[in-house]
Amino acid sequence: MNKNLIIGSLFFISSIFLVVDVEARLLPRFRSRGVSRGKVSSGLSVLPRLRSDRKALIVTFNNLQKVKNATYTLIYQTNGKDEGVSGMVDSSSGNSLTRELLFGTCSSGVCRYHVNISKMRLEILSELPSGRKSIKRFRVKI
Repeated sequence: MNKNLIIGSLFFISSIFLVVDVEARLLPRFRSRGVSRGKVSSGLSVLPRLRSDRKALIVTFNNLQKVKNATYTLIYQTNGKDEGVSGMVDSSSGNSLTRELLFGTCSSGVCRYHVNISKMRLEILSELPSGRKSIKRFRVKI
């Protein structure tokens, strides 16, 4: 009887680990892949990285020929106020394209950069030629 209890307990514990392993394979989007890389499920490859002076985010789009267009939105807080920038790239731009998203505003060649930036996130919405849409979100740490 004691032997059956031990075998039953081992079976129960091993089945818990098996279920956790299966669930981990079912939900790969929750695995930590880092902030610097991402592949939108449409085949579009997105590589965001901070500029060396940390006053802009450089976003490189690859495999643009696989999507109809891609819309990007960068949102962050500066001194408790929401700020951001958005734009669109399409497949007519070529296979690869880079955008520099400044953390601030520029006018007449004079740039004023935002300070105390927090809660930065980048969202890429891509549309396939079939009309299907895909979204990828990045959290950026300054």
